[in-house]
Amino acid sequence: MLGIGLLQRRAVAVGARSAPIARAGARRAATAAWRPYATKAVEATDATFEKVVLEAPGPMVVDFYADWCRPCRMLAPLLEKAVESDGRVGFAKVDVDANQALAADYGVTSLPTVVGFRGGKPVAAFVGMRAPPAIASFIGEVVGSDGAAGSDGSPVTGDGGDGKQV
Repeated sequence: MLGIGLLQRRAVAVGARSAPIARAGARRAATAAWRPYATKAVEATDATFEKVVLEAPGPMVVDFYADWCRPCRMLAPLLEKAVESDGRVGFAKVDVDANQALAADYGVTSLPTVVGFRGGKPVAAFVGMRAPPAIASFIGEVVGSDGAAGSDGSPVTGDGGDGKQV
């Protein structure tokens, strides 16, 4: 049988361990409160692209994809997870088969193509599959900071880490 002193020590020890967990939960709740975007991707079309992407209140990541494209299907969940984890960008998807005019407007010739928009202008892009750290870096480039290239809204192209200019 456990003595009352031992039970009290266990209660204190459990309470001490739960305090950091409670603080971490409060931090997550506070972080989630300021996120400007929903965590799910919005399907953009020729008709809705301007409103969804170009007039967005903040930076947007746009995934140009096709249903038949295996790398597109592999990249999509990685993009969704990275956007959700970051919380500073919105996420839209454009089916290039159904929205060929948009694909042509943004020079999409290979899939998947991911373009970052800030202030309604493309500021970064990459083509092909990327690892999660490279996707996080890309999102950081899209979000930008004061003094960063393209922070005035001027278009910036990137090599997406593969040496090919986009």
